[in-house]
Amino acid sequence: MSGLHQLVSLRSYFYLGLYDQVLSEAKSLGSLSGAAETARLAYVYRAHVAMGNHTFAVKEITKKSPTVLQVVQLHSTYLTAHESNKQMALEKLNELVEDGSMAQDQLFLVVAAEMYLSGGQLKDALKLVYSGSTLDMMGLTIQILLAIDRVDLAQQHLKKMMEVDEDDTLTQLATAWVNVVQGGSKWNEALDTYQDLQEKFGSSILLLNSIAVCQIHQKLYSEALSTLGGARDLALKMKTKINTDTYINTMICLHHMRKAPEAIQRIMK
Repeated sequence: MSGLHQLVSLRSYFYLGLYDQVLSEAKSLGSLSGAAETARLAYVYRAHVAMGNHTFAVKEITKKSPTVLQVVQLHSTYLTAHESNKQMALEKLNELVEDGSMAQDQLFLVVAAEMYLSGGQLKDALKLVYSGSTLDMMGLTIQILLAIDRVDLAQQHLKKMMEVDEDDTLTQLATAWVNVVQGGSKWNEALDTYQDLQEKFGSSILLLNSIAVCQIHQKLYSEALSTLGGARDLALKMKTKINTDTYINTMICLHHMRKAPEAIQRIMK
């Protein structure tokens, strides 16, 4: 296996929220060459950013690094900056995008779109990835389309993803995302998909919250609360903060289960 094909597992771990596995897999691959090495490093730095290790990305990436990695650094800076500096970071991103020299670099378009998403600039993000042919670009396009309530277009892009590789982890995730938004019997299909991925790859805080959301939609509040307990335990094991999604989903469960205030306080601790 050579080139970008070596990164399939790395990409799966990243989109499943298995960031420690991203780092382990990237280390085991060692240095690659050309675009594959840039992509490997991009997954590493994006994983660190996702875990909140912003200092790592800011310090390790330099002006001599590939432009793609500089965008990851810029994204990390944006996430930790005060409001005025956030705008400066977005203006810098605008300059890189408008320059046009990276317009054909699909990885650049993905990481730039991710930063626009963090800034709430969905239109700018969608413009970069909407016509993309890679699974990464199509998957991000689907996320944005679902966020703006264009399920019809999301379904069209999902069909394209399936034509490229219906068995790919990202395609399966995108299928679950669309199913969750469609609702009804699709909630159970999404739940099955998430649980299959959990069985295959292991648990992540992202996957556990995705499972819990499906359970909440089906009014399986006790099961969802147990799933979210697993997410809290995993966060403690990883020595990371319990994330916002876990707190919000837990509160939703407790509300529907009509737990007393003291019970809520005890569980949330």
